Amino acid sequence: MWAPESRAVFRAIAIACFLGYFSSSSLEIFSPTTSLLLLWINGMSKPFSGQIINCLSCNKEFYIPLNRIGIAKYCSRKCKDLYCAVKIKTNCKICDKEFEHISARCNKAKYCSRKCYYKSQQKKGTIIFKCHHCDKEFKGSPSDIGKRKYCSIQCVKKKNHAIWKPKFSFVRKAMKARGMLNSCKRCGYKEHHQILGVHHKDRNRKNNELSNLEILCPNCHSIEHMRHTPHSFNK
Repeated sequence: MWAPESRAVFRAIAIACFLGYFSSSSLEIFSPTTSLLLLWINGMSKPFSGQIINCLSCNKEFYIPLNRIGIAKYCSRKCKDLYCAVKIKTNCKICDKEFEHISARCNKAKYCSRKCYYKSQQKKGTIIFKCHHCDKEFKGSPSDIGKRKYCSIQCVKKKNHAIWKPKFSFVRKAMKARGMLNSCKRCGYKEHHQILGVHHKDRNRKNNELSNLEILCPNCHSIEHMRHTPHSFNK
């Protein structure tokens, strides 16, 4: 049996022969023992029958087989496209510098560099808006018409706080957070604050002005609303 190192060397030589880099007659330069493997490698080896030529585009050397001699001219499709492309000259729309580009980009190539492209985008589609909160002028794109109203997120929050009105479901929480649920304004009950409720004097739950609100216990609250029902009692 061959040693693992020898088997690795013979395997590498066999792969090289299979790819066409060496012929069976040139294997003896590696080791005297390679001649013993000629019968085993003979079916895999093939002579180096191709040709080395230079790419017409990048002048890089590359290998071609016999059947492509006289046909292959480029090392890759990219080199072929670059070599066959017709080049034209155009003036940059920003700096008026003449630059060269392929003919396929005649309707797209407008700027000589990325720097000029960025300059063109800064001047394109700029509209002046006025902030609805601080009246500060700011710039935006045409697509922001009807959508952009504020210059910053801070102005959005300030405007929302200015126009916010507490709804019925938030009134009691807001008054509790401010320490206003202390006792009933009529009977003075204050033992259990969690049962105290908020009464709207004009019966309009959307009118949450402090002058229209009154803190009442469940008993006084029920008595107040009983006065305005058909089956209620008179005071």
